[in-house]
Amino acid sequence: MQRTIRQVFGTTRPRDIWNDLLTFDRLVSKPIVHIVYWCGLGLLFICALGWLGIMIGTGIKDASVMGWLLSFGLTVVGFLGFLIGVLAWRSVCEFYLAVMNISEDLRYLRQFQEKLTQPGANPAPTPAGDTTTAMDVATAAPPPPAAPTDPEKNLLEDPFFRPRFEKREF
Repeated sequence: MQRTIRQVFGTTRPRDIWNDLLTFDRLVSKPIVHIVYWCGLGLLFICALGWLGIMIGTGIKDASVMGWLLSFGLTVVGFLGFLIGVLAWRSVCEFYLAVMNISEDLRYLRQFQEKLTQPGANPAPTPAGDTTTAMDVATAAPPPPAAPTDPEKNLLEDPFFRPRFEKREF
């Protein structure tokens, strides 16, 4: 049990677990969706067994060749429906996880962007003893030139950017 808790929250200390749950720093949707996925598969399996029982009961009740053929055909249709249901349920759960991972990817992109910004790019505050006013145009110094922005460093402008931290050559 502690291993599972450690996998989900990264720690077993109750204070850290409550902190993660209340601050939304760590998303716990992955293990919850995993549990919901298996519960949904269980319900689909129970429905498939119920369908199989209904078809066998129909075949026994009719007691004719046509009844058994109809039951067999509908059993095959039920099995195909079960397979389609499993695939649809899997795709719904994966879509939900993909949507939840978008925020995690954005958080990593923001952290990566903050690492790239240079601390010297911020303008220094003006000293308090400066007597120039905004109305004194003749003696005012020209504004400093704007720092050129490098399009490669502004990662959040490109929505399709995937950071590659290491290059592998094959």
